[in-house]
Amino acid sequence: MNITKKSHKTYLKSSSYTRHILRFGTYGFKIMSTVVLTTEQIQSFNRILLKRTRNKTISSKTCKFWSLVQINKALTKLSLESRMGKGKGSIYTEAVFLRSGSIIYEFKNYKKHQIIDLFNLFKKQIPRTKLKLVYKK
Repeated sequence: MNITKKSHKTYLKSSSYTRHILRFGTYGFKIMSTVVLTTEQIQSFNRILLKRTRNKTISSKTCKFWSLVQINKALTKLSLESRMGKGKGSIYTEAVFLRSGSIIYEFKNYKKHQIIDLFNLFKKQIPRTKLKLVYKK
């Protein structure tokens, strides 16, 4: 029984100082503007990554990726024909509010051209958002 709490919609304007450095992999996707991602968008990103990277290995090394996005807010909606008041409304989806500078995905044991292809695909999937490709030296 999973009970999610209704929460206020808060938008954090400052940059992220907890998830701005690569920790697990050698490449990563960094968000450079504040964005809201819903569960449907995150699940579609994970499906795209699994589909694109299924059978790609480099000299017996397995390719790994880490999704660093975790859902932290429940979005509610009151019906259009209801009057003011009458409570908060029912939960229609869950979302995550990402600050600028936070890394959403990290990759290890991938070739550079594969990462660039995935990066261009992600740029098309997230409209009106600045993405940056970061890597360890």
